[in-house]
Amino acid sequence: MYLSGLIHRDRLFDVASRWLADHVDNDDGRILTEIFAFERAITSPLVRALVADLARTIRPRDLRLTRVNGKDAVRKAIVEAVHHPAPRVEQLLAHYREFPEEFFPRTPVHMSLISDGDGSLVGMVRRKRIRRIADKVSRRVADQLAGEIEAAAKSLAAARAGSVGVPLDRMVSSRKQMMDEFAAAERIVADRIRTGHLTLDPDQVRVDDVIGVKIIGTPSELALIETALDARDGTFACESEVHEGSYAGTHYLVDLELPPLQQIIGRFRGIDWSFAEGRGLSAYHLEESLIDYLSSASSTFRVELILTTLDDLVESEFGRCIHEVRIIEQRDRAAYSGRIAQNASSIMEYMLQLAISPTVQIDGLPIKVWGRYLRDTMVEALAKLQKQERVEWLVPGDPGSVMEL
Repeated sequence: MYLSGLIHRDRLFDVASRWLADHVDNDDGRILTEIFAFERAITSPLVRALVADLARTIRPRDLRLTRVNGKDAVRKAIVEAVHHPAPRVEQLLAHYREFPEEFFPRTPVHMSLISDGDGSLVGMVRRKRIRRIADKVSRRVADQLAGEIEAAAKSLAAARAGSVGVPLDRMVSSRKQMMDEFAAAERIVADRIRTGHLTLDPDQVRVDDVIGVKIIGTPSELALIETALDARDGTFACESEVHEGSYAGTHYLVDLELPPLQQIIGRFRGIDWSFAEGRGLSAYHLEESLIDYLSSASSTFRVELILTTLDDLVESEFGRCIHEVRIIEQRDRAAYSGRIAQNASSIMEYMLQLAISPTVQIDGLPIKVWGRYLRDTMVEALAKLQKQERVEWLVPGDPGSVMEL
C-alpha cells in the first residue's frame, strides 16, 4: 500500500509490506493510528487553500464549503447547478429523475462541495473511504502478482510435460490439471511472499487519488485555472492526461509542498485531540508525537486534480461513464482475482480499520495471504476490532456454552 496522498507514505508501505508476510510489530497499531490521526489535520488546510486559489481564479467571490457523506447529495448539487441544459444533459437528468435507483443511491462518500456566493457549484474535494482504498490497492497487488502466478503455473506445466516427454506447446491438459496447477502456483507465490523472497514494488501498488479535487468551469475558465496552477507557489503538476471520448476532462497529479515546520505546528495550537481517546491513544500522546512525526515526514503529498465542464460532469455522473459503473468494470477487468488478491485486500482493510478502532494492540492478523477464508471471517474480525458483538442469528443463542442433554 503506497498512498502518495500521505506525508508518511513510506512508513505506511513498510507496515503493509510486513503485514502481507504476517510480520506484525507491537508498535504497528500505534504507528497506523498516528498516521491517520495526523494526516488529514496536516494536509486538509493545504488542499482547501489549493481549491480556494484555483476556484477564485474564475469565481472571485466568497466561497462556501459544504461537507456531505452521501453520493445522493452530490448528484442533487449537480442537478441544481444546471440552469440551461443542452438536449443531452436534459435527457440524462430526466432519466435520473424517473429512475433514481439506477444511479447507485445511498452510496457513502466523504466529500466537500465548493460553491460561490450565488450557490453555483464550483468544485469538489473527495477523500477515498477505507474499503475503496483497500479495493484499489488489492487490484494493484493483483496486477503485480498475476505475472508471478502465471510464470509459476507455466513452470509446473513444463515440468509435467517433461515428465511424459512431450513439448509444452503440444501437451494437452484437462481442466482439472490446469486448475490444480494454478492452485499450486498460488501456493508457491504466497509462500514466496511469506518468506520475504517476493516483495511488492511501491511504484506498482501506488495509489495517487486518495485525495481528489475537481474544479468545474467553462473551457475558457479552465484555461485560466491551468495558468494559475503553473504559477502557484509550492504546487507542482507532475503529470497530466487529457481525457476525451465518453467525457472530457484534464487530469493532473499535483504535488503540494508542506510549509515550514514551525508554521504547521502553529496551526495545531489549541487543537482538540480528544478523539484519540476513542482510537486507543491519549491526546497527550499525540501532542508529544507531532513534532517527531512532522520532522520525519516527506515534504510533499499528492492530489489528483480534475478540470472539467458542467456538461462533462453530468456525463460522468449520469451518462456513459458513471463513476460507480467504472469501479465495477475495473474489478471485472482485474488480471487476477484469486485468493491472494482477496486476502491482500482483507489485510489492507484490517490495517486501515485498526487505525480508527478503539485499540492499538492486536494479537495477530486474522487473515494470511496464503490462507483460505470466507468473508464471514473478516466481518467477525472487524467487529472484534471495533469491540462490537456481531449479532446476526435469527434466534438468540442459549445463555451458556455448556448444557446437559
